[in-house]
Amino acid sequence: MKHNSLRRLTSLVLFTILTMHFALAQNLVKISGKVVDELNEPIIGVSVFEKGTSNGTITDLDGSYVLSVKEGTVIVYSYIGYVTQEKKAVTPVMNISLKEDSKTLEEVVVVGYGVQKKSSVTGAISQVKAEDMQNRTISNAPAALQGKTAGVQVIQTSAAPGASPTVRVRGYSSNVSSDPLYVVDGIRLSDISGLDPNDIASMEVLKDAASAAIYGAEAGNGVILITTKKGKAGQGKITYDFQWSTQSLARVPKMLNAEQYIDYMVESNTFTESYLLNNWDGVTNTSWTDVAFENSQMQKHNVSFTNGGDKGNYYLSLTYLDNDGIVKGDADVYKRLTATINSEYDIKSWLKVGTTNQIEKYNVRNVSTNNEYGSLLTSILQLDPLTPDTYTYEDLPSHMLNALNSGKHLLQDENGNYYAVSKFYSGEQYHPMIMRDNNISKNSGFNVTGSVYADFKPFKGLTFTSRLGYRLSGTRSSTTSLPFYGNSVQSRDYVSQSSTSSTSIYYQWENFANYMKSFGQHTVTGMVGLSYQESTYDYVTGGLSANEEDALQKNDPLFYYLNYASASAIKSVEGEKTRKAKLSYFARAGYEFAGRYMLQASLRADAADLSQLPSTNRWGYFPAASVGWTMSEEPFFTPLKSYVNNLKVRLSWGQNGSLAALSGYPYSTDMASGSIYPFVLGNTYVRGAAPSTMGNDDLKWETSEQINIGFDARFLKDRLTFSLDYFDKKTKDLLVSGTTPSLIIGGTTSPMNAGDVSNKGWELELGWRDRIGDFSYGIRGNLATLKNKVTYIDPSITRLSGVNFHTSTITYFEEGYPVYYFRGYKFKGVDPETGNPTFYDLDESGDLNDGDLDYIGDAIPDFTYGITLTAAWKGFDLTIFGTGSQGNDIFNCINRPDYAASNKLKEVFYDNRWTADNKTGTVPRAGAENMDKYQISDALVYDGSFFKIKQIQLGYTFPKNWMKKAFMNNFRIYASLDDFFTFTKYPGFDPEAAANSTSGMGIDKGSYPSSKKVVLGFNIEF
Repeated sequence: MKHNSLRRLTSLVLFTILTMHFALAQNLVKISGKVVDELNEPIIGVSVFEKGTSNGTITDLDGSYVLSVKEGTVIVYSYIGYVTQEKKAVTPVMNISLKEDSKTLEEVVVVGYGVQKKSSVTGAISQVKAEDMQNRTISNAPAALQGKTAGVQVIQTSAAPGASPTVRVRGYSSNVSSDPLYVVDGIRLSDISGLDPNDIASMEVLKDAASAAIYGAEAGNGVILITTKKGKAGQGKITYDFQWSTQSLARVPKMLNAEQYIDYMVESNTFTESYLLNNWDGVTNTSWTDVAFENSQMQKHNVSFTNGGDKGNYYLSLTYLDNDGIVKGDADVYKRLTATINSEYDIKSWLKVGTTNQIEKYNVRNVSTNNEYGSLLTSILQLDPLTPDTYTYEDLPSHMLNALNSGKHLLQDENGNYYAVSKFYSGEQYHPMIMRDNNISKNSGFNVTGSVYADFKPFKGLTFTSRLGYRLSGTRSSTTSLPFYGNSVQSRDYVSQSSTSSTSIYYQWENFANYMKSFGQHTVTGMVGLSYQESTYDYVTGGLSANEEDALQKNDPLFYYLNYASASAIKSVEGEKTRKAKLSYFARAGYEFAGRYMLQASLRADAADLSQLPSTNRWGYFPAASVGWTMSEEPFFTPLKSYVNNLKVRLSWGQNGSLAALSGYPYSTDMASGSIYPFVLGNTYVRGAAPSTMGNDDLKWETSEQINIGFDARFLKDRLTFSLDYFDKKTKDLLVSGTTPSLIIGGTTSPMNAGDVSNKGWELELGWRDRIGDFSYGIRGNLATLKNKVTYIDPSITRLSGVNFHTSTITYFEEGYPVYYFRGYKFKGVDPETGNPTFYDLDESGDLNDGDLDYIGDAIPDFTYGITLTAAWKGFDLTIFGTGSQGNDIFNCINRPDYAASNKLKEVFYDNRWTADNKTGTVPRAGAENMDKYQISDALVYDGSFFKIKQIQLGYTFPKNWMKKAFMNNFRIYASLDDFFTFTKYPGFDPEAAANSTSGMGIDKGSYPSSKKVVLGFNIEF
């Protein structure tokens, strides 16, 4: 009986287990299929998962997948750039065709401390995407903005390897600096030149005050938000990108050849014809651009690893860049190694943690540029064509042999030949290769930028973020000045050494909360937070100066360090540490109804530390408001929907500040040592002290106030896009030095808030894209106008001085004119009797003086524009990108008037000059009087308008079914011509020349010119 009961119990248990397994097996089904695109090409890496679970897979090289799921469950198919599909698991085979996602309205853009749907944006925000930077030869992020978005101008003071351009957003707002604020993954930066474009997912330019006001005191010149790449769920991949290019000088200015030089020198009575012919071999006709420049190479390697799942993702990238500039040798080289490490993970459903990191290590060497008192690039345009490149020892002319015999150091090339010293020209400019080799300058450094953050979601709709950001930087530079003989006025007999090392540490801690709640057709959003920033900078620099002998123990590279000072060396050392900090509170609120009406307001309060502003005036408040109306969502708009898919009107107002001019306790009352006084009897003297500045406790922030009205529209099923903005930006309370104090008080005034600037203009962006069968194409263009004017300056100041050319100031900041306009004499014409230049006597004094100086041009363009053409057909793709500027002027400041023997630009000084046989010439005769005034007149101001075709690239992507046999997801090869074509009337090297990015815009003193590039590359994805 007992055994029978046991058998029955055992049988019951076994039956239950078997029936449960059978029942479960009944509920599970295995599905399989293939995912393709609209061209029936397989899509690799599509995320296929059971909705509401973590059960999933991704498609393989064929686009195929296999997944076991519960019968009847919903399967989700998702891939970036395609519309997500959901299907019920009702058949064993489920083939899916994904369509490209053309609903750009649901794209999101990054805004300060959050993101917004593009359809909800009420400010003026432009976006530059990763594809706009892909496979270009740009080595830094700022260059990627040129021509890609309206209202952003890129100023290039140098095209040398490692040089980074300066960005201007909606004009020029300050007499000191108009640099925008850069925010990379939430971290504030002043320089993004080391950020590799390959690692950037998108760049958002916050152009109007309302969009940028959430950054308050740092946003007066616009804000550029940069988001680096992250991993994506279901997209595990490895990519390798290779790029190689050969570089050469893009434009060669036309200089006087040997015969023309002789003619000009004889006409000017600088030399007699017999002297020139006796000291010229009759053959030499040196082109100094050929001497100084060569074809060089640049290579770039990038490898990245990315993956993600339901809980987290990562993105790892490593890039190596080696750019050898176009100057001969290795004196202009930029090498950089960058790494990006981004990762985030959902520890709990209510807690996500993450980190972003960019690491940069660089080495750079540069040659001298932009200096009328001696620079390699200027010397190329100054040296006479009668002097050869080199001499052998046997052929040394007497003046060089005498210098060598007297102990001077004549430098030699790699073959042992001596670099030539001109018999005709002796000045600050000399042989460019001597300029290259007479010193060894090295610069290196590192930057580590990143953040650690946590997102806490206590309940639906609320996200609290705590983020610690940091930037650690170190730089090292050294210059070894070597003995050389350039000419009779430029030489050095002994070795000297200098070195500098610096460290910067910056961190910010921000805590903020975002809330969003939708009920019915209403959506409300809110954000509130606080931020603390602190930065320190310290440096030490040392020098060893020669004292009648070398400052180093030995002239040998092993001894080019401060540790090897000679006994007689004059030693110097200095250094200090500085600190500044800022505390901020900020808030933003938004409301949206039915996707039609949008309202947003924000306020930020910033407090600067005492190194910038006095305690009585340290707080600044920066409010903003914006509204939007999507007319196309109104019922009355329905009849137009088939043509106009979307139409939105935007209006915004706001205030931003600027810290650019505030540092070093500018408001303080300072004392300085003065003379000695006999306050007591005898020979005892006491040194006195007196106030050096009067102090200014009323000093405050520079503030920009801006209104913006804009229209966004999309037509013809989103194929045509249109955006138009008008802005009016007024910047007030500029920091100005040099005001004249009261005669009763005396002394020197401290900086004051005593200047205003106005910028206003229109911005247009237009795009079209379409597909005709296998052929797709797109056209995007942008155009921006700008009117800039200084509207106020303290009455005690007539104008602020800018850049000098030789002994004359040529740019000024003055009320009623554009910032740092060109000021000089107005050229009236050539006197047909004498060939001398004549000028307008504006003050009618009867002679030329400062009263005859006037506005003669400015570097600010009337409008800038860019255009991008794309096309693709059956694996082939073509991109053509160009950018231009119209209405800007360039002041040619190459030839100093006190060196008559220098060579000349043919179009500037030689062509159509006045001669006895050409008395109608429009250019003064050689050796004319008043050439010092001619060279600071509008005769040397040129139209700097240009159009550059920055890229013509043709690529081919191999079919995926070919690549799967090589275990590759994707393989693309391309060839490109970058910066190859420039259209301009300017006769110099480059129409984008500038001495500096503020007071020296449009001043050409010999800038490092652009190079044209032939590029080959490929992209592989595994």
